[in-house]
Order: sequence, then C-alpha cells, then structure tokens
Amino acid sequence: MNHSKTILFFFFLGLLVCPGYAKQPNIILILIDDLGWSDIGAYGSTFYETPHIDQLAKDGAIFSDAYAPSPVCSPSRASILTGKYPSRINVSYISGTTGPKGKGYKLTAPRPDGFIAHDEISIAEALRRYTYKTVHIGKWHLQNHTDLGTAHFPEKHGFDINIAGFRMGQPGSYYFPFKSAKHPSTNVPGLEDGKEGDYLTDTLTDRAISFIKQNKDQPFFINLWYYTVHTPIQAKKSKLAKYQKKANDFGYSRKHKDGIPVWDSVTRKRQDSASYACMVESMDENIGRVLQTLKTQDLEKDTLVIFFSDNGGLSTGSGPNLPTSCLPLRAGKAWLYEGGIRVPLIMKFPGKIKAGTKILEPVVGTDLYPSILDLLDLPLIPDQHMDGESVKPLLTGKKSLNREAIYFHFPHYHHINSMGPSGAIRKGDYKLIEVFETGNYELYNVRKDISEDHDLASKMPKLVDEMANKLKQWRKKTNARAAVLNHEYDPTSDFRKKKK
Repeated sequence: MNHSKTILFFFFLGLLVCPGYAKQPNIILILIDDLGWSDIGAYGSTFYETPHIDQLAKDGAIFSDAYAPSPVCSPSRASILTGKYPSRINVSYISGTTGPKGKGYKLTAPRPDGFIAHDEISIAEALRRYTYKTVHIGKWHLQNHTDLGTAHFPEKHGFDINIAGFRMGQPGSYYFPFKSAKHPSTNVPGLEDGKEGDYLTDTLTDRAISFIKQNKDQPFFINLWYYTVHTPIQAKKSKLAKYQKKANDFGYSRKHKDGIPVWDSVTRKRQDSASYACMVESMDENIGRVLQTLKTQDLEKDTLVIFFSDNGGLSTGSGPNLPTSCLPLRAGKAWLYEGGIRVPLIMKFPGKIKAGTKILEPVVGTDLYPSILDLLDLPLIPDQHMDGESVKPLLTGKKSLNREAIYFHFPHYHHINSMGPSGAIRKGDYKLIEVFETGNYELYNVRKDISEDHDLASKMPKLVDEMANKLKQWRKKTNARAAVLNHEYDPTSDFRKKKK
C-alpha cells in the first residue's frame, strides 16, 4: 500500500469509528449443520414447518442455486471463514482425518489439515479492523480431533468471544448438560450454568440475544453456527406428538422398508421423520426469536442477516431411514450430487436487498466473505477471499457474475457415500462429476434436470472434455491434494460389499 493510499485508508477508518458518524451495520451469519436444500418451506418442504425462515426469504433474497464448498462440514466452514476453496487451504475433510481407509479401499486419501492456518485473515479478523465486536456461538469443528488444546479455537481466528465452540462436530446431547456418557469427547463446553430440561438450540439463541442487547450500540458480527440439525436426532419432546400426528395424517408409515438406490447406497424417499421435523421447527422458532430481538432493539434495518447450510441433508447411506430426504435433489451429505452440495441461502438487509428477490445464478460459500464486506461498503481483500465473488451485483439487478465456474474437490471416502472420492465442476447450466476410482465422468444439465437423472456424458463428449480440462487445471492451480492408488487394495474386501 503506497503512502497516499495509506492516508486515505486511515481517514475512512476514522470516519467509521469517530463519534457523530452513523454506526456500521451489524452482521448475523446463521449456519445450520446438515440442513438439506429442501428442508424448509421456502424451498419446497411440505412436512417440515419453517414460517420464520420462509418470512426471512420473503423479506430478502433467496438463492435457488447456492452451493456449500464441500459435501461435509469442516471444509465448508473453513471456506466460509477464509473465502478460499477447501483444496487451496488443505481442509478437505473432517478435523484432520483422511476418512475411511484400508485394504477395502481402492484409493488412499490425502492427509488434510483440520484447522485454518493462522496466517489466513478470517472474516471475523477483517471485521475487527473496523471496530466490530465479534462472537462465535455454537459449532466450530475446525481443530483436529486429537488436539486437546485451544490453538485453533474461535478466539485464535478473530472472535472476541467463543460460546460453545470446540473441536468436535456434534453435541453429546441436545438436552442439558449437553453431554454423552458414551462419547464424552462430544460434551459441549462452556454451558454449565444451565438447568435440567434446557434444549441446546434454545440455549445458544439465548446467548445470541443476550449479546445483541449488550452490544447494540456498537457494530457486531455474530457467527451463529447452530449444532442442529446434526445427529443425534433428539426432538424437543413437547413437539413430537404434533409431527407424529402429521405423519399419520399424511398416510406415512413410521419406517421405510425401501428407498431410492444411489450407487450401492439408499436414499430416504420422503420427508416424514417426526423427530427431525421437531428439530427443524426448533431451529426455525429460534431464528424467529433472533429476528424479533433485532426488531425490539431497533436494529432490524441496520443488520445484514445471512442464512446458510454447511452441506446437504443426511439422506443417503446404507439404509432408507436416515433423518431426511433431499428430493428432488439426488443423494445428500457426503456426495457431490446436488443433494450433497446444493443448500439454502437467504440474505436480508433492509434498504439494500429488495424484498422478494430471487437469484438463479450459481453461488458458493466462498462468496459470503467478499459479499459481507461489499454489502457493508467495506474494502475487499481479494488476496484473501480469492475464490469468492461478491453477490452484491446480483442483488442490485445484474443477472450473472464474472466467473467461469464453481469447483468441488472431495478426494476422500465417507461411510455414507459408495461412489468414493470425486470432484465436480458447475459451469453455466451444466455440472460434471469425475469419479476418481475409475476416471469416469457424469454430465448433467442441472438447470433442466435438477434430480440428475439423465447423464449426458456420452451425448456431449466435447463439453465433457472442456469441463474436465478446466477441473484438472483448477486442481493444479489450487494445489489440490489427490487420492492415490492403494497398493494394498483387495477387491474381495471392497467396502461396498459390507453395505450389501
């Protein structure tokens, strides 16, 4: 930065912090864990009830083709915070693990980091430069499972306060004291002052509301990352009978004996789990509490609210009774089909985002970082959020972004994914998937064929070649680590045989 630019930078920074000038807007980034694209009413669910989120969509902008950066949580979370693809920062899997491995797996996955490097400037660190008070509330899951310290907790990545964020990715229980005797490593820390009967989603919201009230006179950033609707699937007991009756009224049986085949896995064929529906409703009513607090504190017009999910819903695995169904999308969490990566995205910012806006352009989680800065009229940091594009132009009338494609790299096995390691590219209306074990490609027009029922690869070989080359070039450019041949692989022990 030259001398004149430095003077201008500090001049404008002074305008932001000096008394007499309007307070900078606030940001609340709500991230739900494992929420499927079709799990809320605004995206088509008829069984789950989400009136507050549906209203949020009516009051702001809803994105039809928004993607998580990864089909699993830790990589997506790291990408949101850094504005970089998981492959670029080597956070391609969960908390530093490679995923399943051994003689039953044809490939050996690379070893990822389970944390964000300290030299990355997180969105929280960027906002703190402009006097923002920052708080992380809820799930973190960006430190190696084996690391028992706090070297990569939220406090080390730009957050002034950390409430309930630690290395593990699910709570011991959704009921106080939020612990598990069987899996004590998942015991949620820092919430010991609760009481019997407290529900975790309520408790985290209580903390968010308290923070809003205590910091309403200064700009704040709330990173509200709920643990819900991740397993364990534990309903708020007071809601259960309502959805059991609803399932019966819809003519749904309690258990599915069959599902929809995807490779050697099975997809739940409809949304009818009463327990999961209760968790979705609890999520929704607590988001409603946060939004109501903004109104009562006279902060609604000065707050950017973003609602997003870290990956697709848990719908596809070894049996037909996983928690939700992502239909009409194919598969779910841990897959690079649409059900694993296409997720709900809603933004509300009165005065800057027109109510009822619908965005069809594909966007991805790396876009949130530059979008937040741009919507707040703060300087962008392109060297940091290099894999993101601000969506502000889309919210002000532009139909598309100056971006060729969106990319995905998942060089790992997952116990609920029988496809194995894979990569993908979304370019325009088309999506290409590469299966790393075989080198085969699948091509879909996901604008016309949202369910990915019709593989066009054999009919459009030139487009396959073009998109495959772009995918390979992107992997090289981002230093994406590859899965390599496992020389100890035994076909008779293939992991897929265990599923049958």
